[in-house]
Amino acid sequence: MLYQDIYIYYYLVDVQEFGGGAEVSLRAEEQGLIMNKNMLPGDTKAMSPSGLRLGVQELTRVGMGTDEMTDVARFYARVLLEQEDPSKVKSDVREFKSNYQ
Repeated sequence: MLYQDIYIYYYLVDVQEFGGGAEVSLRAEEQGLIMNKNMLPGDTKAMSPSGLRLGVQELTRVGMGTDEMTDVARFYARVLLEQEDPSKVKSDVREFKSNYQ
């Protein structure tokens, strides 16, 4: 994303339909994924925002590229859309991350 000649390496995502940013970020953390709850336009309560902020700085720092971002997106989908067993996702995330740490 480019904003006034400054590259911004994060995305804001509306996850209200999945329980909101606070709930989704906690659920994801249990599965080995770290993301921040974030207020979106129209939100009025900082502790119960409807969004998440997904950053890629740390991912690129450890050597991940475009292909790996697709893999990371799949982990998010497994958490948010498929509501897969947390222990399975966490195990897969741990294995994936071991290639970069």
